[in-house]
Amino acid sequence: MTLDATTCPLCQSENRCAVQQGESIEQCWCLSQPFPAKTVLDSEKLASSVLDSKSCLCQACIKKLKLEEESQLYKQIK
Repeated sequence: MTLDATTCPLCQSENRCAVQQGESIEQCWCLSQPFPAKTVLDSEKLASSVLDSKSCLCQACIKKLKLEEESQLYKQIK
């Protein structure tokens, strides 16, 4: 499957990137979304699909990754 710039490289759903829809970056959901640490995005598990992609992740995948990151941090301090 070939992904275009409007498709999330993780789930293949529409990423709803404002820039890809012809709007300004100031209108994109990503400006107000908390992102996981870069180390999470660079992890071996994600590297092949995310880092080689020319498209943004969707908001649902970013939220899921952030929750997974917070869960791992909680386990470390527990």
